[in-house]
Amino acid sequence: RFENSGQLLIFPSQHGESSQDNNVALTLASIDPKTEPVKKPTKTKQPGHARNPKPDLPHVPIYAEAPSPDELPCACCGTKRVATRQILQSSRYQFVPAKFYFEDLYSQVYECPSCSTSDSKQLVVKVPEIVENGTAASGLLAQIIVSRDFDHMPFNRQSAIYKRSDVNLNRSTLSDYYAQAARILTPLSNYMQQILLQSDVISTDDTPVKVLDRLKAKSIKLGRVWVYFGDGAHPVTLFDYTESRGRDGPMTYLAGFKGRLQGDCFSGNLAICAAIDTILVACMAHARRYFVKSKHNDKEGSNTALAVFQALYETERTAKELELSPEDTRIMREQESMPILASFKTWLQQEQLTAPAKSSFGKAIFYCLNNWVALTQYVTDGRLSIDNNHSEREMKYIAMGRKAWLFFGSDQGGKNHATILSILATCRRHNVEPWAYLTDVIQRLAENPSENLEDLLPYKWKVKYPQRTSAEIMAFLPTPKVA
Repeated sequence: RFENSGQLLIFPSQHGESSQDNNVALTLASIDPKTEPVKKPTKTKQPGHARNPKPDLPHVPIYAEAPSPDELPCACCGTKRVATRQILQSSRYQFVPAKFYFEDLYSQVYECPSCSTSDSKQLVVKVPEIVENGTAASGLLAQIIVSRDFDHMPFNRQSAIYKRSDVNLNRSTLSDYYAQAARILTPLSNYMQQILLQSDVISTDDTPVKVLDRLKAKSIKLGRVWVYFGDGAHPVTLFDYTESRGRDGPMTYLAGFKGRLQGDCFSGNLAICAAIDTILVACMAHARRYFVKSKHNDKEGSNTALAVFQALYETERTAKELELSPEDTRIMREQESMPILASFKTWLQQEQLTAPAKSSFGKAIFYCLNNWVALTQYVTDGRLSIDNNHSEREMKYIAMGRKAWLFFGSDQGGKNHATILSILATCRRHNVEPWAYLTDVIQRLAENPSENLEDLLPYKWKVKYPQRTSAEIMAFLPTPKVA
């Protein structure tokens, strides 16, 4: 983190001084550590650590064993002592590994007692199945999904864990179950895409993934996973898979979108904005990164630029702490951020005249000036963010999983992954417990394919079907009855 503890003024011109060329340069702190000590900012004392509140778990009483007969007689009169009450000594956590059991599905046959028995006169009521003659119930499908894409546990590791419970589920079987769950959840994911396209602002980013392809060298090619982060009024986070980084992928996925797109200055994003006649909202964090990398090349100039970004982010931090409305945020940016940006642009233009074009510092300046309109677009609307970090944070879950499952088995596997990850990312965004949600939603979609999809959105489901406590989740599935 860049810290400039002795900073005075950033741009003198914003406080009414002369705006001539010789005053455009930044007035930064020039405290020599040899002559003046740098005072560290005082830190607010944090509250002391306390124990976390105990969760709502079932309590199983454990009683102390009865003492030996020799210890029961009273020391005073010799009368035998008897138990009168219990005192809660303490409570401790205990763990029981997950258990498997079979659900035997029985169809109910209804016949007319007055007519002769025949198949045409029978009424057979079947139990709704996730997959016709399938061997996985909704709870197991949800567990496989959450383990792989929420806890980043690949199928071979899951298979080894299940084997400890004497259940042999091979990696290929788990992969088939995963694909079945993706097919069931696809209508919900498509409905969430329709909600996403109604957003005023969509943030996006992408990352490469390895995909098996026997026709390629080393049987590996690079695919792409994209994230699309909806705005506050349409709070869904969706993923999409494409076979390459071409602009056709995002343009197809965002067909019909009329809002603004926030992301890096990738040519595909620029093409989308040109197609929908809007302006790209670029990411200030990307521009700042260039100056962080250029510190070894021009420390003084890089520190000057970093001080500017520090001031811009301080404005954003203040607006967030004050919980300002979008309109008030826009006004605050006009008053505080726009003068800084105007002087910063003039400073960049002057530095560009002397900075080597191929140096890291020169490239940082070129990136800012070449994308200036997109980088400063955020000040025109309080609903826009100064950077794209909120969507880039979603990419870390891809990176974490990529180190575990290593690659996709096919392009269809990438699409299945994107469908399921869209559901899980939206659950994470709204703090919805993923296993309970998926178990319920998969079962509902299997029983009624025409289920109202709006009620099954994670943030709607959370209100309509309140989350179960841990004790209720443990008792969610029926207990097997012993004959």
